[in-house]
Amino acid sequence: MPSRKINITIPEKNLEEIKEFCISEKVSKSWLIREATSRYIANVKKNRELEKKKKDMEWAAKAMEELRKKSDGFIDGKAGTEVIREFREKR
Repeated sequence: MPSRKINITIPEKNLEEIKEFCISEKVSKSWLIREATSRYIANVKKNRELEKKKKDMEWAAKAMEELRKKSDGFIDGKAGTEVIREFREKR
């Protein structure tokens, strides 16, 4: 994969931590920053996906509740779930 040099600004304290970590782990600063950014981006994407799934599940639960409320009052005062259950049993 082709690489490019870039300039970034990092507070002195963070730069010292990076240097010490790279020395102790025997990795380059470039590797560390590539790895950290890749993991960060993957984590953000995963969290967004999980949040979307959570919202979708909340929407589905709300829709099911609305349908459940509308399903009262069937034949003989039975609930919708009872009517469905009876229908399935007859098949």
